[in-house]
Amino acid sequence: MTDTYKRAVFTAPGQIRFDEVPIPEPGPRQALVKVKACALCTWEQRMYSGEEHFYPLAGGHEVSGELIKLGEQVYTDAKIGDRVMASTLTRCGYCESCRRGMDNICDNSRKSFRDTDVPGPAGLAEYVLLEDYQLYKADNAAPFEEICLTEPLACVVRSVRKARVERADTVVVIGAGVMGMLHVELLKQSGARVIVSEINPERAAFAKAHGAYAVINPAEAPFVDQVMALTGGRGADVLFAAVSVAQAVEQAIDAAAKGGRIHVYASIHPRGTNISIDPNPFHGKEIVLTGTMSQDKEDVLEAVRMISWGLIDLKPFVSLVLPFEKLEEGLQAAMQPTTYRVVVTM
Repeated sequence: MTDTYKRAVFTAPGQIRFDEVPIPEPGPRQALVKVKACALCTWEQRMYSGEEHFYPLAGGHEVSGELIKLGEQVYTDAKIGDRVMASTLTRCGYCESCRRGMDNICDNSRKSFRDTDVPGPAGLAEYVLLEDYQLYKADNAAPFEEICLTEPLACVVRSVRKARVERADTVVVIGAGVMGMLHVELLKQSGARVIVSEINPERAAFAKAHGAYAVINPAEAPFVDQVMALTGGRGADVLFAAVSVAQAVEQAIDAAAKGGRIHVYASIHPRGTNISIDPNPFHGKEIVLTGTMSQDKEDVLEAVRMISWGLIDLKPFVSLVLPFEKLEEGLQAAMQPTTYRVVVTM
């Protein structure tokens, strides 16, 4: 093994620097993983386009790889050479949020447990150093290109869990991008009837082909009218806003049934955008407006087991696989509206 490795750093809109840095030696409660695959999330895409500004950033948080070294105080069922998933969120374990069971929104999530010259999850690299709690064993027969999708799948596991979806609920998923479609997959497994709202014809066809009960286009007719027509005028039991458009949340409130839940899954952009709503439906219809951020350790464990045990097929959601050297080409492809996940391999 050489003494250095390559790491990608976002330095400005449209600019990525490839650093050559020393391979770290894991501490007592750390693990070193040789990265095999890293998917390009919307966050990395926004960093590359300049929509988000956190420069410099060592990006890459949807990561799978091979376990290379273990610190002497790491207690794990993973062995050297095993395929693993890296859950790169900081979960300090000490703040009030962590101690109240909300380690997905740890108060120190933007901080690192170790000194680093560039902040960020650093999964877009040939190696990644993890804290012990960030390491999850996967099945050694599972493809690295699918194991790296554990992180987004875990986010959706949390989303569906918190929305309290029940069997035979009518659920609307607004947006048929990769995260919206992962919602569709889990909702079908839960026994819900799923309606998808999507304006892009290719994505709408994809949603229909992958089990949506109905697909509506809010650009052709009012969103609320179409939901009401499909639910006998009652409205939807649960609505997931899986797009970054504020208006989708406003419309979801109007389309909710009595006792319905509106779940804001995607972050809204540009940040700081406000919505205008009538508060009376919260009183008169007892609806709930909520949301989720990232995933906790239980969600990650469930997701990695689903992938390892073949309980979900993620192949349709991997649109393109490229080598690490073609990272910028991958980011440009990932930003196309007909593309789902792009994965770079090391």
